[in-house]
Amino acid sequence: MTSPSSTNLAHDLMILLATTPGRPPDVNALTSLGGWDRVASDGAAMADSPVLAPLVALVVRDTANPNNRTCAYTAAISAITTAITQTKSPAVFADSLNTLLSCPAALAESRTDLTTELDEIVRNFCKLPTPNTRAAQRAADALEALTRLNLANDDPPFDLLALLKKFDAPVPKPLATAVIRAVGTVVDHWPHAASLADVIRLVAGMDKPPAKVQPGLDPEDVASDAAWALAGIELVDALRASDLAAMATHLEASAAYLDTARDNYEREDANVLLAVVQLLLSLLQESGVSPTVTSLATPRLAPEALDDLGERVRRINVASVGLNHWYGDPKRAALAAWSRFADDLGRLRKEFDRNSFYKAAVVVDHLLQIYMGSRSVEVVRHEDDVDGLLSLVQPIIETGFARTAGLLSNLEDHTEELEQQVGAATTADQRFILSEQLEAARAVLAAARLHALGGAGQGKGDGGTADTPLPPPISQLVPAGSDAANHLGTLPQVTLGELARAIDNRTIGRRSLNLIETQVFSRIRAALALSPDYRGDVATTVDELLRIIIRFVTTRTNRQSDRFPYLFDPAAKEDSIHHDLDGYLTLSDLGSTVEYEVQHVAGGRIDLRLRFDDFAIHIEMKVDSTKVPMSDKTAYLKQAAAYQGTDIRIGFLVALRHKAFDPTGPAPHLSELIGHTTFDIEGDRTPRHIITVQVPGSRTKPSDMR
Repeated sequence: MTSPSSTNLAHDLMILLATTPGRPPDVNALTSLGGWDRVASDGAAMADSPVLAPLVALVVRDTANPNNRTCAYTAAISAITTAITQTKSPAVFADSLNTLLSCPAALAESRTDLTTELDEIVRNFCKLPTPNTRAAQRAADALEALTRLNLANDDPPFDLLALLKKFDAPVPKPLATAVIRAVGTVVDHWPHAASLADVIRLVAGMDKPPAKVQPGLDPEDVASDAAWALAGIELVDALRASDLAAMATHLEASAAYLDTARDNYEREDANVLLAVVQLLLSLLQESGVSPTVTSLATPRLAPEALDDLGERVRRINVASVGLNHWYGDPKRAALAAWSRFADDLGRLRKEFDRNSFYKAAVVVDHLLQIYMGSRSVEVVRHEDDVDGLLSLVQPIIETGFARTAGLLSNLEDHTEELEQQVGAATTADQRFILSEQLEAARAVLAAARLHALGGAGQGKGDGGTADTPLPPPISQLVPAGSDAANHLGTLPQVTLGELARAIDNRTIGRRSLNLIETQVFSRIRAALALSPDYRGDVATTVDELLRIIIRFVTTRTNRQSDRFPYLFDPAAKEDSIHHDLDGYLTLSDLGSTVEYEVQHVAGGRIDLRLRFDDFAIHIEMKVDSTKVPMSDKTAYLKQAAAYQGTDIRIGFLVALRHKAFDPTGPAPHLSELIGHTTFDIEGDRTPRHIITVQVPGSRTKPSDMR
């Protein structure tokens, strides 16, 4: 079966596939076809073969295992890339290309050639005197793949931007849709590309094109997607705006496009987003330069208006957004953010003791999270020290009011909480410490509020930049070198550090889950569904705690050593992560339920307990210096299961792991750090459910990895 004839390769593959109809081929299928040598010699001639896509799938499957690769591997990947890019069949091209794009290791070999060939496909289409639908579909898939490949690089995509600028007139619908998607994506990730909005208007026939329009084209076919994408471009510009006035200008433009999408194309997603944009505009207008409004009477926050918004959110059809393919999955992550947002608006309406400025900050923060969740895309990124990894790329909001809006709201929340704690303090020492923290919080809040509203204290002070920089995220609220920053720099650094951590934890805890986090969340929930206790209020509460702990693991995995030194310390003890998680949970929405080291539970002491009216959730914590998988740590699991003896049979086991992972390399993917297992108890017919959480310890800074 090693004939050099490509026809024979296709024939052999057809026979092989016929032996296992409806099932994946045997793990040795590629080897039985002749292996990498056969693919290298015959693969390029498989262009347009109806079994090219299955062949690519076999190649990708074997590529995933480095032990399967031979000296002919590189040539085989090159041959497969050639076959794909020379394929004229739109269906075979799309299926094969998408399979290749899913494989980091294959892209490590083919990325450069693939990028060049895809670019050529699109440029060749632009030269066709009479383009047809088949060629347009092929060019559309090539353009979307090019966009994904560019997202995986850190360098500015000048070639892609130049290619997109070539589209200055309507084109067939498949390619027009791809152009609109690509422009929306590059504007999300490269702010300087905002001028490409003109490309969308030209492709959709909204502006008169400079060139002759190809007969038979109807730009109205993509007008709905164009209106949505243009609304998104204005919205991301609003989120990046440096002041409230500029934000309002872009929001008004976004609202105009959303109004068109809603009225002309009956888009339910545009209807929902328009309500939010209009609400935010009304809040910004009430805020003014000097926020003195102490109540909010806008009709858009009336109970019936919020009920209507919530119903529309529940009704929204994700598919109607028109952003499927590599856009599709992240939309699911955004739905959770929409639902939380609608609920939070109801609480906002009741908060009459706050200035409307802070209400605007809350809405801006929610809007930012929804936008980032809905516009995230999956790309395959290659790194030098690993075969590759799946990367979730989100829109870049480098500057602007949106970047600090949530911090402002959370800072005020924390300040109010400190005021209550000072009033409830039972000892003089406790009152003194809390009062010092409260004084610092009030000072930072006043300075941040002035800066965000464009008031005094923004410029450089006489003293220049303070000797000691403000810790993040306070440094995001008050610019370095300003009079306010220099003044705040005189406050005790320990106090500022604690305040910064409190704001950071609040902000992190309120963020919506991204795509990868959502996948982990869904997987654990599906496993918990087998527990008879996972019902009603218990399920709701466990879900919320799971969400918070997933965010805890994400942030601790991403944070640098100066913020959480214990994660990089091989000698770190259990109390380090114990105190960290305790503080994190205390500042979350479940903070009032957290109890520390509770005695007399199952004859022992539980590290953390979250106590509710009818049940409690127990968290057992460990520091571990073995390589044994968490699901096999019998002693740990027994201890965690023991605390469930008289309560719900669902708990958490959290461990700081020093030796489970290579301390000199990257941390494992989030999906490998959070798991689920059951534990059987003799004499008990119902197993205990334990969510296992691993936090990588003894880590090495990426810059020090060798």
